[in-house]
Amino acid sequence: MRKLYLTLFYVTLLMTLFYSCKKYGNLNVHESGLEYRIIKGDKTDGKKLQLGNLVMLNMSYETEKGLILFNSESSDRKYLRSVLAPTHSGGSFEDGLLLLSEGDSAVFKINAENFLIYTEGFKKLPKDVKYDDNIIVKLRVIDVVDKDEYEYLLSERYHSSEDTEMNILEKYLDNANIKVKPTESGLYYIETEKGNGRSVQENDLLHVHYTVKYIDGNLIETTLGQEPLKYTYGTSQFIKGWDEGIGYMHEGGKATLIVPSRLAYGSEGNNKILPYSTLVFDIELIRIQ
Repeated sequence: MRKLYLTLFYVTLLMTLFYSCKKYGNLNVHESGLEYRIIKGDKTDGKKLQLGNLVMLNMSYETEKGLILFNSESSDRKYLRSVLAPTHSGGSFEDGLLLLSEGDSAVFKINAENFLIYTEGFKKLPKDVKYDDNIIVKLRVIDVVDKDEYEYLLSERYHSSEDTEMNILEKYLDNANIKVKPTESGLYYIETEKGNGRSVQENDLLHVHYTVKYIDGNLIETTLGQEPLKYTYGTSQFIKGWDEGIGYMHEGGKATLIVPSRLAYGSEGNNKILPYSTLVFDIELIRIQ
């Protein structure tokens, strides 16, 4: 019961903060340019966030007109973020995190292009959001998560069965407003930019850039900033979901693949991927030869 009262208290406190700052005339301005307001939490000995920390958050963000783009409360999965260096100048989400300690709540006001493209990794801005709009980020720092706790949270609670995986995937699709139907195999293929070149054929040599993440946004690996991956298509070098998704693409195209574990690393995982992990690939098919 005490936990419920505390949750209601912080929700009320954060809502009060947001509406009191609705006209944004009384937000503080950080030296980075970030507009922010912080409510100190009740953890007097709460750890101050530092670069490299993994933190558990309650977090949402929306436009100034109240269009909600993300709310971590829509998922059963605890929302985890790494504390990273600023991704852009002019006041970033990362600048804001470094002002906080465990238990603190905050509101940040950040340029839409900077936040959504550079911090959140959107390929393009959502419909009805313009580049010069502002995004209102609301969050509370619940905990700084140590390595043992992190592994427990992931392995025991979120990677224990395919049923758990499917529940998480369903909530992810709903929260991200993804309406695409899965293929017969269960793959979600989302074309983000149509390629003008030819389609992929068996034994083609492909040049591909990709980024792969868990569905909570945690990065697993990427080729960005490196040479693209080169491989021969149709030789079963990669997971089933990758081969199927690449097979739908044309040269020059971009796509997002949402790959359930049964098309990836299944109940065993591998040295990088945890069991029952749905993977999200952002792929650019640069060239076919």
